[in-house]
Amino acid sequence: MLNFIKEYFKKSIKKMAQENEKNFGKGKLDCCDLNKANNAAKKANTQDK
Repeated sequence: MLNFIKEYFKKSIKKMAQENEKNFGKGKLDCCDLNKANNAAKKANTQDK
């Protein structure tokens, strides 16, 4: 039973890592870079309206 739980968490973490890599790339996550991208997207959406 313990091995089943352990394997479940390993698979979950691996899946999260793959999704993060797909969404954010392989680079180091930096909150400033993420905020810059988010702010640029908001400005683009605001200008379209």
